[in-house]
Amino acid sequence: MIKRSITLKLTAGFVFIVMISTLLIGVIAINIFKNNIFQIKEKTITQHAKEMEVVLAPYIESNTVSKEYKDILNIVTAVDNTKVWIVNLKGEINTIYKYKDTVVDKSPELQKAYSEIIKGSLQGKGKTIQEYNSYYDENMMTAAVPIKANNNNVIGVILVHSSTYDLLNSMNIFFLYLIAALLGEIIIAGLLGFYFSKNITKPIKIINEAALKMTGGNYKVRTNIYQKDEIGELSNSFDLLSSKLEFNIGQLFVEKNKLIDIITSMKEGLIALDKDFKLININDSALEMLSLNIYDHNVLETVGLKMVIENSLKVNEKKTILKNYGDKNLNFSVSPVLNNIHEITGVVIIIQDISEQEKLEQMRKDFVANVSHEFRTPLTIIRGNLEGLYDKVIPEEEVNDNYFRLLQETKRLEIMVKDLLDLSKLEAGKVALDFQKLDIKALLQDIVRVLKPITREKNIELELIAEDNLPPVWSDYDKLKQLLIIFIDNAIKFSCENSKIQLVIHLRETLSITITDYGIGISKEAIPFIGERFYKADKARKYADKGTGLGLSIAKHLIKLLNCEMKIESEVNVGTEIKINFLKVE
Repeated sequence: MIKRSITLKLTAGFVFIVMISTLLIGVIAINIFKNNIFQIKEKTITQHAKEMEVVLAPYIESNTVSKEYKDILNIVTAVDNTKVWIVNLKGEINTIYKYKDTVVDKSPELQKAYSEIIKGSLQGKGKTIQEYNSYYDENMMTAAVPIKANNNNVIGVILVHSSTYDLLNSMNIFFLYLIAALLGEIIIAGLLGFYFSKNITKPIKIINEAALKMTGGNYKVRTNIYQKDEIGELSNSFDLLSSKLEFNIGQLFVEKNKLIDIITSMKEGLIALDKDFKLININDSALEMLSLNIYDHNVLETVGLKMVIENSLKVNEKKTILKNYGDKNLNFSVSPVLNNIHEITGVVIIIQDISEQEKLEQMRKDFVANVSHEFRTPLTIIRGNLEGLYDKVIPEEEVNDNYFRLLQETKRLEIMVKDLLDLSKLEAGKVALDFQKLDIKALLQDIVRVLKPITREKNIELELIAEDNLPPVWSDYDKLKQLLIIFIDNAIKFSCENSKIQLVIHLRETLSITITDYGIGISKEAIPFIGERFYKADKARKYADKGTGLGLSIAKHLIKLLNCEMKIESEVNVGTEIKINFLKVE
């Protein structure tokens, strides 16, 4: 963890830069210092040698060794801590030390070391060298100057030696100071580098901690770093990113909740599986259709769709299959789910219960068949009578009877067409209503008067029982009258002769009308189908010529249109009771 710390990396970087730059500057300074002081020393001893050459040239030319000569040699030898050698034309090296002339041993190393410089000087070319002097056992700088006579001929060479110990010692001291300065700079650079690195990395750590919190799902986190530099810009960008993510994640959650609500409220069943056929999601509709519980994950084994799904994923195409599942007809649509690089990541199965659709389709077919049947009978009668009249095969005394029958069948067709049109308008919602306050007792009294001719034929008594002070109902007069006439007319139609029908109006929690007859009744199996077009119970087939089978379908729609509730109770050969409740009274 420490090795990865950006603070230590920056500090080490600062220290390394300072160290390299100091060393580079120190090396350059040492070289400049060295070159400068050595050049000065070289210039000094060369000048000293030339001055000695001027002084000593007459004595060497006369080849006399006087006390004055020796004094001069001792004086010049003591100057600048130098050593003076006099070389004659034979190349013999003489040194002067304490008033004595000493011929230096001609050792091979010494002669080899100075042979080149002596040779050059004897040819009139002065030269300076710097090397180890084995005679004095130390590093020395040597300047060679030719000694010339009055005729400008070279008569010898002066070698002036000067120790470089003081220069090298100064270089060593300079180097020690450089090392000390370098160590001091490393410490100062390390401390300052660490301080500034901490200031730089502190906001970065804050941003990193905020990023970690964001990965944990906290999108409200902010860095709150306000700096006018790149880190400040990074912090502002991070805060902006956090705000955008918070907003977008919020929107995604909203969309996700919407999607969950849509999936939950879907009438169709939905099953989502991953590419390994593991259950991801299943909605309530699918559980209900497949009679499963939420803990049952063996959906494929239960439904038997594994081969269909595998085939769909193999060819990457949507597949549809119809299956009889229990008492239901289910349509399964299998669709592969692809990601952004078109790889299959799972499969979605949409389940539709088409049992009701097939039932409706069968009802449509039955409706067409019933309409054809209902129209065929009167049309056949009309055609037969018309053909007989046209061919004049009907006796004269029966012609009026045929005309009467034609008129009756035509009225029957007219009533049937009218009922179909009324039913069509009701189903399309194109019926205009005029709601008003109605006296339900007066309405029923009016209906009883209207139906009296029909009840008189079968000697049926219509008994109206009503409480006093009944409140008015809020309804449409014509449509309510049509509704009640349909029910009462059916009660009369399917009641026996010399019987009674009771019309009871009573007020409990709400106002209601009960129509009770004592006729043939309706079986319990047939009650759920009451209200379907052209539906007639088996025992009512003998009354088929008395109705179209559309009246109760119209009544069923009128009940909803007038905000009423209807309840039917019946027993075969006992009678039928129809109760109508008004949901709104004044």
